[in-house]
Amino acid sequence: MQCRCNVERVEDWLKPSAVLEAFEARATRMSIACAQNLSKFANSEEGFAELSADLVEAAVAHCQLIIHREIAARHSRKGVKEQLEVLCYVYALYLLHKHQGDFLSTGCITPKQASLANDQLQSLYSKVRPNAVALVDSFNYTDHFLGSILGCYDGNVYPKLYEAAWKDPLNESVVPSGYHEYIKPVLRQQIRTSRL
Repeated sequence: MQCRCNVERVEDWLKPSAVLEAFEARATRMSIACAQNLSKFANSEEGFAELSADLVEAAVAHCQLIIHREIAARHSRKGVKEQLEVLCYVYALYLLHKHQGDFLSTGCITPKQASLANDQLQSLYSKVRPNAVALVDSFNYTDHFLGSILGCYDGNVYPKLYEAAWKDPLNESVVPSGYHEYIKPVLRQQIRTSRL
C-alpha cells in the first residue's frame, strides 16, 4: 500500500480523512510485516511464538484504526458536540505522537507532517484544558476511584492533602529506605568508582 498524506498545515490534521489515512497505512504496514516475517518460519506455531510481540503491536494498531474509523464516521453526523470532536482528535493525534515511529516508517507521513501533528495536538490540549474538570466529572467517577483528595465537597482540601501525605507509605520514616546505603555514601564520596 503506497500512500502520501496531504497534510501541509497544522489545521489539515483536523480532517478525518488525513488522520484515517495515516492509521490505515500504519495498520497495513504492520500486518504485512508480520505476515512476511511469519512466512520465514517453517513451523507456524514457532513463528507465532517468536513474533508474539510484533503480532500484539499489529493487533493494537488495527484496533486503534477501527476505533478511529468509527469515530470518524460519527464526525459527519450532525449533533456531535464540539468538545467531543476535540477529544476525538486529541486521542487520534496522541496515538500518532506516541507511535510516531510506526507512522513514519509507513512513508505515508513525513517528519514535517508528524511535527505538524504534534503542534496541532498542543493546540487541542489548550482547547480541552478549560473544560478538563467538567469532562472528567461527566464520567461520574468518585474521588476515591480517582485517588483524588481535591474533589472534597466540604472545602477542606489542604487539611485533607496534609493528612493524606502523612498516611502515604513513603512518609512512614523521616529518612527514605536506601538513603544510608546509596545516597549518603555518594554525598560523602565514599563509593569507589569503577576503573574501566
